Amino acid sequence: MSVAGGQLPEHRRALPFEGRHSGALRLTLLAAGALSSLLYVVFTDGIAASRWSAYRRSEQMVSELFAVGSPSYQVLVPFTWLYTVLFTAFGLGVWISVRGNRVLRIGAALLTAYGLWNIVGSLFPLRQGDDSSVPLHIVATNVQLALMVAAMSCIAAGFHGRMRAYSIASLAMSALMGIVAFMAAPGPNLVLGIGERISIGAFLLWVAVLAAALWKRPTAVDGKGAPS
Repeated sequence: MSVAGGQLPEHRRALPFEGRHSGALRLTLLAAGALSSLLYVVFTDGIAASRWSAYRRSEQMVSELFAVGSPSYQVLVPFTWLYTVLFTAFGLGVWISVRGNRVLRIGAALLTAYGLWNIVGSLFPLRQGDDSSVPLHIVATNVQLALMVAAMSCIAAGFHGRMRAYSIASLAMSALMGIVAFMAAPGPNLVLGIGERISIGAFLLWVAVLAAALWKRPTAVDGKGAPS
């Protein structure tokens, strides 16, 4: 479903042109979001899972791949930092792209916070065979999920048209399948593995679509033509 034609509220006039360098920076930051989604799939279910012969993608949680002591851990440590940098850059790109819209700016700030929260999450990882690591990991994960839900809600509220509808649908799908997977834990089972991947995938795709929706959109300015 293409939502690149999603409409921002017409509260402010758009810049007739952008500086070459500032425009290139904005597009680079937005592209980092789409790249982060692609690399997430490549590194988790691609590279990392392939290093763990007993791991079953359709039945086990993605978070198990990040667990300290797992065969995939060493691959995903550097990726976690790469993902943090890329997603935080994306949040900043959204911030620049939605200048003049307060609700979307809040959404952009929440996306940036979501990216940075990976640093906190890395301090409380799962540890293979250590149940005492689970409670703090769940707390850290739930905070990040709250940031994700809040960000998607703000983006949905700030857009008009297809992007709003798509954001609502993506949020509903991600939340629903996340709940289904949670109820199926600890697994392993098909509901857990597939449900969690649908939940994560809905968000990853939404990030890429949001980047595309903002790609050609000029930065909004105030009614006098000055940057807000």
